[in-house]
Amino acid sequence: MTAIDPRDRPIGRLLRASQSADPDALVETLSMTVADLGGTDVVLYLVDYAHAVLMPHPDALPHGEQPRVTTVDGSMAGRAFVSGQPLASERDDGWHVWIPVTERVNQLGVLSMTLPAWNDDVEAFCTELGYAAAHLVVTSADYTDLPHLLRRRQNMDLAAEMQWSVLPPLSFATGGTTVAGLLEPAYEVGGDCFDYALNDGVLDLVVFDAVGHGLASAVLGSLLMGAYRHGRRNAKQLPALAKCIDEAVRACPGQAPFATALLGRLDVPSGQLSWVSCGHPQPIIVRRGSTLAETEFVPALPVGLGSIATVVGDLVTVDLEPGDGVLFYTDGVVDARSSEGDSFGEERLRDLLAREHLAGGSSQEVVRRLIRAAMEHTGAPLRDDATVLYLRWGG
Repeated sequence: MTAIDPRDRPIGRLLRASQSADPDALVETLSMTVADLGGTDVVLYLVDYAHAVLMPHPDALPHGEQPRVTTVDGSMAGRAFVSGQPLASERDDGWHVWIPVTERVNQLGVLSMTLPAWNDDVEAFCTELGYAAAHLVVTSADYTDLPHLLRRRQNMDLAAEMQWSVLPPLSFATGGTTVAGLLEPAYEVGGDCFDYALNDGVLDLVVFDAVGHGLASAVLGSLLMGAYRHGRRNAKQLPALAKCIDEAVRACPGQAPFATALLGRLDVPSGQLSWVSCGHPQPIIVRRGSTLAETEFVPALPVGLGSIATVVGDLVTVDLEPGDGVLFYTDGVVDARSSEGDSFGEERLRDLLAREHLAGGSSQEVVRRLIRAAMEHTGAPLRDDATVLYLRWGG
């Protein structure tokens, strides 16, 4: 195969074609570009909400095959997804290729195809094709339900539908700093939520754990996220931001709604991390393969109980070192119980976090493994929402 002539601009042709293509015809649109390489058998996989399997797009599956679910663990597609690197294997009918579909660092899925040849030029083109595919997935989700439906392995209840709709992308990176989050059970979650935003070198993060379960908790979660974003965009300092959220929850009709909250703020250039806890477990900081001791501080009571109007919790400040990791989590992680009644516990969480951090995997893979470990410990669906938000500061 000859080198791809930049003047042909195949990615540009792809983006132009996508402007008029049906939003649910992703594979058909991508296949036209792959055909320029002599490629065939294009399949787009999207990762499910639990980040356990890759779900195939039903459009243009090769040879009329039925969609086949592929596990993240133990498959070539899964290896490409986790590593974020293209993989290729030569076979009798050509090169079978798996390309990560990633928007910034937000892992969306994998694009597989069969190509007649594989070299550095083709790999570079396929990598760019994965970026373009991610752009098409993200934008198509605003116009069609298909990307949302493809990610589901089971029916999603209304509370979970509402909660997922207010979450930010599950992972983000700026320079050497990364953040990734995940929550479980993915299809029935109703009380937990998280958010983050980068503004002028300052990364804001929050984790909420709303009281109760189901629809009422999802409604409260939406209010929490709205109040948090409103206060953050009005440049509130953390104690004042917590007070704004408390006031919004107290104004919410219902029987004494409340939520625990952990609000953090990282100055990215300096690595200075501050946080305020409103009845929430403090974050776990991991450094060079071990977790740091907990910080002595006075928390406020959960938002919605009126406490922040009179008692403001301590503002804790820590100077991170390059490579440090910080885990925000909800109590559903440590409270996950085995069939014998043994809780997952903070000590087990700390040990696993230290090992995963030291292993040097991506932040997305760290949170995936933490949630998988809690679920495997229970051996059954979690009885409470379990959410993790993991920050790694690159220095």
